Amino acid sequence: MEEKDNQLPHFDNKEDREIWEDILNNPVKSLTPEKENHFFENLYRKIDTYERKKKLRRLRIYSTVAATIMLAIAGLIGYNATFKPDVYLAKLQNSEIKLADGSVVILAQGGKLTVDKSFPADTRDVFLEGNAVFHVEKSKEHPFIVHGKGYETKVLGTVFKVTQDGKTFNVDLYEGKVMVYQQGRSKEPIVLKPQQTFSNLGIPQVASVTQTVDKKSAPIKDKSAAFTFDKCPISDVVKVIEKTYGITLHYPEDLENAKITLSLPNATAEALIQSLAIQLNLNIKQKNDSIFELEK
Repeated sequence: MEEKDNQLPHFDNKEDREIWEDILNNPVKSLTPEKENHFFENLYRKIDTYERKKKLRRLRIYSTVAATIMLAIAGLIGYNATFKPDVYLAKLQNSEIKLADGSVVILAQGGKLTVDKSFPADTRDVFLEGNAVFHVEKSKEHPFIVHGKGYETKVLGTVFKVTQDGKTFNVDLYEGKVMVYQQGRSKEPIVLKPQQTFSNLGIPQVASVTQTVDKKSAPIKDKSAAFTFDKCPISDVVKVIEKTYGITLHYPEDLENAKITLSLPNATAEALIQSLAIQLNLNIKQKNDSIFELEK
């Protein structure tokens, strides 16, 4: 048989305890009305006190949880107001954005511009996805830097356009001067003058600078461009030359894995092909005005 649990509830006075023991030991024994009333009054009072304490504990727990939630909400609001960057989207059409320094950005449809809350600080940094035209307020002390896909465009005050399409990154300069940096590289920046266009032509190892105005209508022999190739596969170099000058250039198939490192500040098609031939120790054969061959 199981042993009875002799542990008794806690009573504040000896009389109540004796009554409780008497009930346990003699369940059929009746109490006097006075003792019965006194006992149950104390019992109900204890139950009521216990319930009130339990409710108070719950209230304290709920209050603590509510206070924690309020602090979290206040912290989130404070973060959004103080640190979270402003994000501008041009979902359905071009969007005009006026920045705190007075600069104006025309964000092309589908574009996204992110601006830190600290703007404008020592440097005026913005982060661009897509295309945009920038009208930057002049400030020699606070450079304006557009962070794009793999490139940074740094200006002091000017009007320029940044376009990004896949791996292609372009900058068209209309007024002033800009410097284009490739992220992760410590080399000197590409400096643009008004009416010049920078492009990597979709190839990270390529940097080209051409005239923005009438560059498509200019005769091939009059076209000129600045190029920088940094360990660029010859196949990509040839694609750049053909695309820039509208010509066809053939080269020996066994040079397919050759890497080209070359920098020309202002080159026509003939000058660029000549420099390429010298580096590869090849001869140039020109079939007509638009077809060239590099041969051994």
